Amino acid sequence: MDTILVAIVVMALIIISGLIITVSVFQSANNLADSWKDMEAQSVSISETEIIATGNYSAGSIDIEVQNEGSTNLYDYDNWDVIIQYQSGDASHLSYADAYPPGSGGWAIEGIFMAGGAPEVFDPDILNPEEVMAMTANPETEIGIGETVRIVISTPNGVTSQCFVTR
Repeated sequence: MDTILVAIVVMALIIISGLIITVSVFQSANNLADSWKDMEAQSVSISETEIIATGNYSAGSIDIEVQNEGSTNLYDYDNWDVIIQYQSGDASHLSYADAYPPGSGGWAIEGIFMAGGAPEVFDPDILNPEEVMAMTANPETEIGIGETVRIVISTPNGVTSQCFVTR
């Protein structure tokens, strides 16, 4: 009688363990599928985004034009990264300023224009495909005379463009 009771308890433990393992496998597969979908959506977003940056130095600040060559509308500018790298190896990350012109160590949008230079009409404050965003970067460290800096601009989904500016 004792062995039957032990056998029943062991069988119950085996069944419960099997159920727990099965549920864990299904949850892991579900989490993997969700991660795969998120990764695929991010990949599509990246493949549809392309920006081209050009810049020039102007009286202590840097005027930059960013053209949207992709098929994605771009916005959420406070999550963009603007980094200036100096020839000395130093680099500084500029913060987004809501108001134009930006203060020291910041960058701001002067305006968004259609390809011909006319102000945008649809979707204000959104950089639509084929539109150009005029922005100004105001670095904390002055660019030396004859010095070239690299400016890297990155969208929230990680697409980057860079340009070189010489004072």
